[in-house]
Amino acid sequence: MQAKVVAAVTAAALGTAVVVGAGVVVLRSAEEALPGTTVAGTPVGGLDRGALGDAVERLAAARTTGTMTVTAGAITSEVARSLVVVDVDATVEAALDAGRDGAVARLLGPLLGAAGGDTGRPVELVVDVNPTALDQRIEAVAGIVDAPPDPGGIEVRGLTVEPVAPRVGQVLDQPAAAIAVAEALAAGRTEPLPLPLVEQRPPTTAADVDLVVRQARRALAGSYALTGPEDELRVTALEVSELLRSVLVDGRLELRVDLPGLNRLVARKAKEIDQPPVEAGFAVEGEPAQVTDQDDFTWTPKPAVVRVTPGATGKGVDVNPATARLSELILAGERTLRRELPMTVLEPELSTEQAQAAGVRSLLGTFTTFFTAGQPRATNIRRIAEIVDGSYLPPGETFSLNGTAGPRTKARGFVADGAIVDGVLTDEVGGGVSQFATTLFNAVFFSGLDIEEYQPHSWYISRYPAGRESTVYFDQIDVKFLNDTRHGIVVETSSTPGSVTVSLYGDNGGRQVVAQHGPREPRGDGGFRIAVTRTTTGGDGVGGRRVFRTSYDPVPED
Repeated sequence: MQAKVVAAVTAAALGTAVVVGAGVVVLRSAEEALPGTTVAGTPVGGLDRGALGDAVERLAAARTTGTMTVTAGAITSEVARSLVVVDVDATVEAALDAGRDGAVARLLGPLLGAAGGDTGRPVELVVDVNPTALDQRIEAVAGIVDAPPDPGGIEVRGLTVEPVAPRVGQVLDQPAAAIAVAEALAAGRTEPLPLPLVEQRPPTTAADVDLVVRQARRALAGSYALTGPEDELRVTALEVSELLRSVLVDGRLELRVDLPGLNRLVARKAKEIDQPPVEAGFAVEGEPAQVTDQDDFTWTPKPAVVRVTPGATGKGVDVNPATARLSELILAGERTLRRELPMTVLEPELSTEQAQAAGVRSLLGTFTTFFTAGQPRATNIRRIAEIVDGSYLPPGETFSLNGTAGPRTKARGFVADGAIVDGVLTDEVGGGVSQFATTLFNAVFFSGLDIEEYQPHSWYISRYPAGRESTVYFDQIDVKFLNDTRHGIVVETSSTPGSVTVSLYGDNGGRQVVAQHGPREPRGDGGFRIAVTRTTTGGDGVGGRRVFRTSYDPVPED
């Protein structure tokens, strides 16, 4: 019998069949799970490596599908089981090794199993839990569950202040919750998992709240004022009530004023006190000579009587310092202490003295163009003239028509009419203002000033001087000129139902301007080219000659 056992043991090691007594015993291969082996409670004894892998894959799919319910106090949430990663290969190896631990087991296990005994062992799935995804999910659950402690404070309704008692809070113990969820997911837990909560006590007491309540009630006992020699800025208790806040500062409950809100309140009240400065201006006596020439023309500045209309300083509340002073009074509940209203002097951009020193004494240049009265474009031309009228340009600065007139919108009094945009006639709000641009261009042209920017129309319009005109389009096409004189320049405009005039006043020392128009040179497509030469002599400039060259497209057919 001893020899039979030895033979069987040897055969077991080789995974072959042996005869014991009258029977044949079939031994288990090392590539098969021993009888009695289970994976996650599922019998897998006798399965070879391939079948075992399939079985583990099915178990892994079940383990990583769906969600696990977690609870924290009265809150219920879900955690995805897909956070679990099953190592199928490691689980298969563990199942094949089950019952074969040690040299004797490796030899006797197959033999005993072949004889009808269960020699396998229970095996669990080899799993891991994605730590990053788990932490993110725990943080999300905490965002739902956490109820931090409330330090309490005040609740203000009208002029009534009520205390809000401090409240104990509860927050999720995230490290402990992460461990519990990881273990439950790994084990395939099916019943809800309770998560640990931690109680947090507020840093304040009822006595702290009472102190702030008393301070707030004192703050609402009356109104507050900042006063000056002529003005007073007052805020009522009801207005203050909307601005009081209780705030936790370094663990202490304190009364605060909503400074941005108070600042807005002060700014609104300041408008009732503020007085804008009055700009100095210029009043021209008489009408300028009317210049409408579209061909060669010579111009010399004309004497003009220009009176200075005096300007005046304004005053304004210095809002930020006023806000700070009122906040101090409110928090102190101080209504009897007189605090000065901080004011600032508002200077006009052009003072009387500056206007008097500007030396505006001559009509530098003027031009008039005509249009059909009653059309929408007439409204736009007269509106832009109204906006530009009275503009002042100091020496050395550049005038921009777009910058001065601003956008052409319905809200600013402009209407829709035809305008050439990218060479195409279309309806635009402000259509027609290019006629004003041309009128301004010619007034500047005959003033002998440096024209820094302009752009002729795409095709020739007969009401304008050929080669001596400009269009305008907000933010894209502008008319700009430089005041290259030693004196200020005033842009005066006037209009009738069917005409607009632009005149420039200042002192350029008497510059004479001569305009000479070259011939219209036909283009092959029906358009033409023209050159206009401007010659400037005398005055306070160095004189010069500039050629304005224009190439017009053919006028589109209707």
